[in-house]
Amino acid sequence: MLRFIKILCALLCLALAAKAQKDSVYHHMFRVYDNNDIFKLLGDVSDKGYTNGTGIEFYYTKDHTSRFFLDKWMPKAEAEAINTFGISVTQDMYTPSDISTSQPDVRDWPYSGALYFTHSLHSYNPLKKYKISSEIVSGVMGKGALTKQMQTFIHSFIASDKPSGWGKTYPTDVLLNINLNYEHAIWSAPYLEILGGGNAMLGTMLDGASAYSYIRVGKMVPYFDNFISRFAKPFGQKNHLQFYLFAKPMLEWIAYDAVLQGGVFEGKSDYYKDSNALKANHDVSRSIEYGLSLSFGPVGLSFSQTTMSRLEDGLQHQRVGSLAVQVAF
Repeated sequence: MLRFIKILCALLCLALAAKAQKDSVYHHMFRVYDNNDIFKLLGDVSDKGYTNGTGIEFYYTKDHTSRFFLDKWMPKAEAEAINTFGISVTQDMYTPSDISTSQPDVRDWPYSGALYFTHSLHSYNPLKKYKISSEIVSGVMGKGALTKQMQTFIHSFIASDKPSGWGKTYPTDVLLNINLNYEHAIWSAPYLEILGGGNAMLGTMLDGASAYSYIRVGKMVPYFDNFISRFAKPFGQKNHLQFYLFAKPMLEWIAYDAVLQGGVFEGKSDYYKDSNALKANHDVSRSIEYGLSLSFGPVGLSFSQTTMSRLEDGLQHQRVGSLAVQVAF
């Protein structure tokens, strides 16, 4: 939480120091978010399951065709597309219900985590109202993800219980993934948009697919106009103040999740390896995210709640909250 507040302050200072924006749109944006159940509105606060996810993202547009070899292979929404590129670093963390014991329950969530980098392209077609997004993900899971060090430091700082079971975490393994996303407008009216979308994930980190609808209600820039404009619009431009509610119900099928099931090359740690108490849930699961987004000129804030899919048989659905802030320039 402390690191999130520090990053938030730094981004706000950057926004105040930025020179006046003359263009009708911003071309760069920093965004930082933190997923944590301390933000959830319902249920008790705990460290169990997906206990924390922190990401720092940078998005940018180019005034020429990208010369980066990976960008040339990433799909685009035809010649009239508005392309926004992104780079990010993310750390995800899972822990069992009881973090006080050095012998965690093998029937509970495992000690596991991931640290990974993402290169993305968000390609919008404002005329035909659809978007294609692609991501190339690379990183590590297990001990190399530094989740033990992060959680131990945070708990020490806030004088909370020391997590004692990280010695049983999964071994370090390689994560490589390609993720694709498609979204298309279904219906729109003033102050209301409904669209449909789907995801496909393939690699050593996550294999699966999902389908969802996305609903926005409020004062906002049209969804397919521009990626950065959804989060920030220059002063003096229409919709430089945006405020809207959103909901995203989803059906999801996961064939393989390395962070929970063990890496492709190293598998689970010896502590969890001999236990068949938990098995991956390969059924189609339901989840929903809902929240609100607010932006004023270059600065924006969003808050959401998510009821996650049941990732493992024997474990319940989990609620987690998310807080994000972004600054564009």
